[in-house]
Amino acid sequence: MPQRSKRPDDTSLLADTKVEGPRGLDLLTPLADKVRVRGLDPGDATLLTDHLLRLPARDLSTRFHGGMSDDSVRSYVARINWRDTLIFGAFIEGQLRAVAELILPARGAEGEVAVSVEAPFQRMGLGRVLVLAAILAARRVGLQTIRLTYQPRNFAMRALAAELGAKSAGESQQIDGVVRILQRGENRPGA
Repeated sequence: MPQRSKRPDDTSLLADTKVEGPRGLDLLTPLADKVRVRGLDPGDATLLTDHLLRLPARDLSTRFHGGMSDDSVRSYVARINWRDTLIFGAFIEGQLRAVAELILPARGAEGEVAVSVEAPFQRMGLGRVLVLAAILAARRVGLQTIRLTYQPRNFAMRALAAELGAKSAGESQQIDGVVRILQRGENRPGA
């Protein structure tokens, strides 16, 4: 029997392949067919500012661990060090609706991830998709852990941290969830 070519462009390999059930983004968010995820760069600063300004005051306070005026948001975005911050955005119908920022450490092996999702798109898995993108980027740049800092009443972040196997500790004002980054070839314990 002749062997089939295994080149990436050989679609005959896919002809007999049938996949049942959801795959990829379908497993992570019901918005899979509408969402586009990509990295942001300095040219996206206005989109990021607009996204943050659309957050209700409560969500903005949760994201920044305190109140933020519109001018404070603009100043925050203007001061982002894009070389040491990897930002991933989820776009729905061309609009930036959710963001995860991976802040790289000046030294050490632990980055910090901050997440914001606009109210109409919360609890749809966008935060999870973006944190997973940040974890992949963290692994690529050699980080060993990432820290998710959130308020105790932020049940969505608490659930996500637990799902990611975070070791959580904290006070009544904030919780730090530390997620260990698996390296290539390493399996999660119990997997």
